[in-house]
Amino acid sequence: MLKKIWAVIIVVVIIASSVAAYWYTQQKEEKGKAMMKVKVGDTVKVNYIGRFAEGNFFDNGAVFDTSIESVANDDINYSKAYSFESRDPYFPLEFKVGEGEVVQGFDEGVLNMTVGETKNITVLPDDGYGMPDEDLRITINKTQSVPLYETISSQRFHELYPGQVLNETVSFKHYFWGWNVTIEWIDGNNVTILNNVIPDINSTINVFGWETKICHAGEGRILLQHFPEENITLNMTKTGFLAKDIDNQSINNALNNIIDQTTIFHNSSVSDIGIVSSINEDKDTFTVDYNPEVVGKTLIFEVTLISISRG
Repeated sequence: MLKKIWAVIIVVVIIASSVAAYWYTQQKEEKGKAMMKVKVGDTVKVNYIGRFAEGNFFDNGAVFDTSIESVANDDINYSKAYSFESRDPYFPLEFKVGEGEVVQGFDEGVLNMTVGETKNITVLPDDGYGMPDEDLRITINKTQSVPLYETISSQRFHELYPGQVLNETVSFKHYFWGWNVTIEWIDGNNVTILNNVIPDINSTINVFGWETKICHAGEGRILLQHFPEENITLNMTKTGFLAKDIDNQSINNALNNIIDQTTIFHNSSVSDIGIVSSINEDKDTFTVDYNPEVVGKTLIFEVTLISISRG
């Protein structure tokens, strides 16, 4: 009987020792992981909030990107930059340190971080997205001449005016300008539309985010006068209509090149959102900047290190 008791005691001691040894090993490993610091060659996972640094009037402190869904959905505590885009799903950023997978300032900023640590990383333009490309700043005249007539295919007509009867007697609203149009004639598969703005001369429309005056119509064109304001943004549709100036082919070419770079070639160095960056009252022009919003800016990344993988 005594031998059985001792045998049980020995088994219990062995099990307890094994558990204690396992617990100690695990604690040691966890402590080692917690003390591990990021170095070049490590693969890391991080959550981050990217903001513009203080000092930019329009996007002062605004969030331009984040890996955290709750931040993306919170516009009260985290105001958003005009270039901010939601994504689905949200997940931590994973990259190999020192491989150039993220901008240099971010890459270098995570060095020596430990798991669970949160750090603000300041990234200057030279270590971030570089300086602006002056060729992406397009100067546009405030006066614009658009065609009085538009010819499109019948298929395109039905795409732009779904449900509209293809009949020369009807009048309806232009899908972008909002003024009255009529079908002037139908020639096979082609439809010619008259922009019937005569009743609207000297009135204003707002399709770009600013007031535009309808000044004159005749001799195959409509003369418009724009009154833009700084920091108004333009998507590619609005850019396309600014490129319909029959008196300024060079401006049209520049704007159409922007459209091609974003919609056809998907050039990430060209933004699909332009912003009115300046207005020259003396020359009666304004400039729209199609550089990505992060270009030329000092950026603040709030980074939390989730994990380090080494070896």
